[in-house]
Amino acid sequence: MVLKPITKELEQAFNINEKLGDSSKVIYRSVYRRFLNLSDHTKLLDMSEANIIKLVNDDSIPPKSQESLLDVAVLVRKANNASYEKILKYKTIQLKKSIEKRKFEKNEKLKDELPEKKQIERYIKTLENNKDYVSYIVNYLLLNYGVRNLDLNLIITSDRDVTTKGHKSEINYLYVTSTYVIYIRNNYKTYKTYGQKKLKIIKKSFLNACKQLLGDNYDTPLLKLKNGDPISEESIGRVIQEMTYNNIGESMYFKINIADSKKANNIKRIRDLSNHRGSALETVFAEYDIDNKN
Repeated sequence: MVLKPITKELEQAFNINEKLGDSSKVIYRSVYRRFLNLSDHTKLLDMSEANIIKLVNDDSIPPKSQESLLDVAVLVRKANNASYEKILKYKTIQLKKSIEKRKFEKNEKLKDELPEKKQIERYIKTLENNKDYVSYIVNYLLLNYGVRNLDLNLIITSDRDVTTKGHKSEINYLYVTSTYVIYIRNNYKTYKTYGQKKLKIIKKSFLNACKQLLGDNYDTPLLKLKNGDPISEESIGRVIQEMTYNNIGESMYFKINIADSKKANNIKRIRDLSNHRGSALETVFAEYDIDNKN
């Protein structure tokens, strides 16, 4: 992955935090650039903690975005031996209350607006009938396995070696055989906690979609730009959102899954979704259960 140049203060943060993966660095870079735009390009080390908090504490910035901005502020200031305790205290107390309030309000609204799972299933069937194979694969994996956007940045391949050696790479695969597909994930948000994940998919329409996209090629990226180049991790969220039902995005699909499973009292399905996604059950209920009051 080719990374754009960064400032010395962010570079120092990356050097100190050696375990940060490339995907995390991409996110931090994006948030850091957003902060610089807000601060008129005044760097984090050139501002007081009070001024950083004042800048970020803006009603026009959603609370979760404020949290991301403060996360990068703490990361940078801690790595450069600058004070960050006031920022951390504000983030964990006052901002947390704002986030919880905003989440409750959004969930209450979603109870009336969230589509039924059957609507998404009909949409996926339409994609299949229209031979929109890329969108079909994206939506099928999102709905059936509750994966994240990054999990869909993958290579479709007929190379059997990826099933045994793929864990040594940072690439996700759909390994296609004559009768089934193995979905292999080596690059997803919680990989360092849960390790490589494999799923065997035997659905004929999914197998056919993979075969159609692969054609006579040895391998091919699922997502690519109009010129054929692979898509960047920075833009993958936007691209996938545009493929989903009414542009609602990956997170809403997961909330639909949890709501549908609760309605059917299907605890096993929730556990399976938690496992597929690589998220603890506590996180699943806290972040994606629209009935959760905590």
